[in-house]
Amino acid sequence: MKKYFTVFICIINTSLAVLAQGEIDLQPKVFYRNEWSVAAMLNSNGFGANYRYGKRINARNKRLFEVDFAYMKHPKESKTYTPDGSRVVYGKTNLAFDFRFALGRQHEIFRKYDVGGIAIRYFYNYGPAVAMLKPIYYNVGEAVQVPGNPPITVIMPLDDPEIFDPTWYGNNIYVLSRSSFFKGFNKMEFVPGVFGKFGINFEYSKQDRIIHALEAGFIIEAFAKKVKILNLDDPPTYLDKVAKNQQFLFTLFVSYRFGRIVDPYEVKKKRERSKEISY
Repeated sequence: MKKYFTVFICIINTSLAVLAQGEIDLQPKVFYRNEWSVAAMLNSNGFGANYRYGKRINARNKRLFEVDFAYMKHPKESKTYTPDGSRVVYGKTNLAFDFRFALGRQHEIFRKYDVGGIAIRYFYNYGPAVAMLKPIYYNVGEAVQVPGNPPITVIMPLDDPEIFDPTWYGNNIYVLSRSSFFKGFNKMEFVPGVFGKFGINFEYSKQDRIIHALEAGFIIEAFAKKVKILNLDDPPTYLDKVAKNQQFLFTLFVSYRFGRIVDPYEVKKKRERSKEISY
């Protein structure tokens, strides 16, 4: 498998190099290449953002320090219309946010030599993760029958928003709409965990000091307990067997990354000059 993967990468790099022939890169090169960058991520269970700082180890390797923030969705979320026309996810109990703090490495497989070429790298990192669960409150109403000929059923709003309860529909209680996003922050729950990430980076910027890259890969996470996003288990519903909350997550991701190359010696010289001027 490793042999076929290497051949595949060689074909991609060769094709892009052919397209870039004749565009000789005459830009002054930064030799000691630290970097910082930010990324917008699209995940198989949501979306998020990433900050990365890469510190040079040698010509082809960097040590990575990263922070991820992601919004997590349950794979079986399905929006339905409420009696008053709002759209809500049936059974959704918590909004889930994922914080990850990582240490890792990046290795350059193929270097970019020409303007318009592409550099290909793989990276991996690992570290602690924390899932933050914020309860969702709903405005609800009770179905009551109004005498008449024929009698009609109306839904009378109840006073206080409530967290989703799967017994509502058996007791003639219906969701009308979601309450304020800011309600429930005082009842947040934090679930600790660990994670590992692996990905491929395709860096294609035409400027030596600027980073434009596309990345793809996967993330594996394990939490201390199930990350409760949906509540469909009690009593059992037709969804409870396919909509279980998960403790172990496997997530695919793609991302766009933008950043800059930093020469640590240039930064040091600027600091020294600024100190001399201040004196």
